[in-house]
Amino acid sequence: MESIQHIITELTPLLQQYGYYILALAIAVEGMGIPAPGQSLLVVASLLAASGKMSLPAVLMVGWSASFIGNSIGYFIGRQFGHVLTRKQWIKSKTLTKLHGFIDRYGMLGLLISRFVEGIKQFMCLGCGIAAMPAKLFFTGNFLAVTVWLLVFGVAPAYLRDEVAPILAFYHKYQTQCWVVVAVIVIAIIWMFYRRFQRNRVAVEK
Repeated sequence: MESIQHIITELTPLLQQYGYYILALAIAVEGMGIPAPGQSLLVVASLLAASGKMSLPAVLMVGWSASFIGNSIGYFIGRQFGHVLTRKQWIKSKTLTKLHGFIDRYGMLGLLISRFVEGIKQFMCLGCGIAAMPAKLFFTGNFLAVTVWLLVFGVAPAYLRDEVAPILAFYHKYQTQCWVVVAVIVIAIIWMFYRRFQRNRVAVEK
């Protein structure tokens, strides 16, 4: 894993020169399935915001909007032109098989989990489109995934900047275990709200 200091050294000049534009572009194209350092730029932008060189609210707003829009474009590209992408092998059959298996297994929750799994996250939204995931499910999952992703890579670095390196090292070592725990917590929260909604609806009907 690249050290956080190396990432900061490499990407800070880009943010200093192009600011929020390069942040938005990199995050958006990454969501479309095009390799780009969107996530790394978000971490660095968050650290710069913590030192007063950028605005944290602006970083978060740009990051969330660019990610949601980029993911949505990726989904529609997959839905409308998936047959072209697969025929021309712009997405390898092995990757496509992985994506279908992931989507079939996790459904909407897969959008959240995939944000933190290298090799899948870059193509997940395209895969959802190719697999014809219902738009309502995709947008709900996309909203949840982008929000959690932003909290982890946009908010956390700004407030935990001295602990970022060891946290990232731990995360990369135990990536699967970390996101199993996160998935369980998210499912529990969704179930809690669903149960509360059901109880409120029953109460209203009575």
